[in-house]
Amino acid sequence: MKSFRRGAGLSLAVLFGLSGISSAQEVRRALPLNEPPVPRALPLDEPISPAQEKPASPEQSTDKRQLEYANALFGRKMYDLAIPEYEKYLSDYEGGSGRANAYFGLGESYRLLGKNGSARTNFQKVLDDFGDSEFAGAAAYALAVLAFSQKDLNTAQPLFHKAALKSKDAAVVLSAKYFEARCLESTKRADDALMLYLEVAEAKSQY
Repeated sequence: MKSFRRGAGLSLAVLFGLSGISSAQEVRRALPLNEPPVPRALPLDEPISPAQEKPASPEQSTDKRQLEYANALFGRKMYDLAIPEYEKYLSDYEGGSGRANAYFGLGESYRLLGKNGSARTNFQKVLDDFGDSEFAGAAAYALAVLAFSQKDLNTAQPLFHKAALKSKDAAVVLSAKYFEARCLESTKRADDALMLYLEVAEAKSQY
């Protein structure tokens, strides 16, 4: 997964042509924007689980190689070629431990090719079937950004909320809370929005 970790770190930053969030300072610069920046796919930088580190059976090795190949194509920005390889992994290895990774990679590949409908389907699959995985926060944020860009604030708001709850990265959490507040403010929930703005301001003051 190393290539995917390197490549996907840049992938989520493309949607609005904005740089990825990798620090609280970047979040501060992003706050005045009308569109939420899309953070780096930080869950992809998580270390592999102990189970994955154990000696693998021949089938498990094939499983891992297939996913690594798809991730490598993704890391080289060959998204049109990565898609069928992720699909092959999902089709051939129904019990594979990397299915959340594969669905997220599919979603990102489709999004980066401008196919937002297919991107939504795969990001939603991560949330529906792998809601406790390290990919869930990034998938929720990506879905929120897609909804926000369409001015569908009622859909974006709970997704930003979910991203803030599930993400392990403080900068992503801060950004998600800010844009959730934007959604709440725009939908006449000023009191709820104010509480979140205060949380964001307090968190920023700690940096």
